[in-house]
Amino acid sequence: MVGVDGSKPAEAAFETAMDMAKRYDARLLIVTIYAPPAIGLLGDIPPYPPTVPKEVTEKMEPLLKQYAERAKKEGVKVVETKIVPVWNTVGAGFVAEAEKQGCALTVIGSRGMTGLKRTLLGSVAEYVSKNAHCDVLITRR
Repeated sequence: MVGVDGSKPAEAAFETAMDMAKRYDARLLIVTIYAPPAIGLLGDIPPYPPTVPKEVTEKMEPLLKQYAERAKKEGVKVVETKIVPVWNTVGAGFVAEAEKQGCALTVIGSRGMTGLKRTLLGSVAEYVSKNAHCDVLITRR
């Protein structure tokens, strides 16, 4: 399973996951995790179960389709895509989906955050590497 969001680190993760899926004749699951913005004191409570807003779907579905087409063109036989809505964090959602799907490996890009920004925001890659049930490959290109 590979996590994508349209960023350069996610592109690198996709390329690595695609190469590995092709090499090992494995299924490639390409996912985007959607977590609603944090709820403020006066903010609305997100729906349960969590849903993906139309604007997110309209942005991400074409991207996922492009990734799937590229993977198939490169020779990956089984390619699936999915937008996964979660109530918790992106990292926790990624870990939960990997476990639900029975993944043997997850691939995720590193944004390379350092210092105060990483301390305040945390790192999805760091969370995944510490909490995933399976092997995790973090790309740094």
